[in-house]
Amino acid sequence: MKPDAALGVLLVELHFPGSRSLKDKRQPLASLRDVVQRRFRASFSEVGHHDRWQRSLVLVAIAAPSSTQAGERLEEIERYLHGREYEVSRTVLRTVDTLESLWDIDCSA
Repeated sequence: MKPDAALGVLLVELHFPGSRSLKDKRQPLASLRDVVQRRFRASFSEVGHHDRWQRSLVLVAIAAPSSTQAGERLEEIERYLHGREYEVSRTVLRTVDTLESLWDIDCSA
């Protein structure tokens, strides 16, 4: 039986309407990073809008034993993002791919 290990990726654009400087944006972004890493056991990185004080492009990546679990965890993370001191401007990408679909590997060995 082949494993159904999967990787999930969530790319989200955030808006910080109360932010008046880059320093104002750092605190809620650092707090979000800590929660995503600790609570959801996911990787987190700000990948865009570094120089804009009201915007951030955030990439979250997870690994899970199945596509179903990866999808559920991404949905849970996305739900968590809503209703905070920032707004989710848009979800740019949410995808789950099995390891076999990403690489030409034989997981049966």
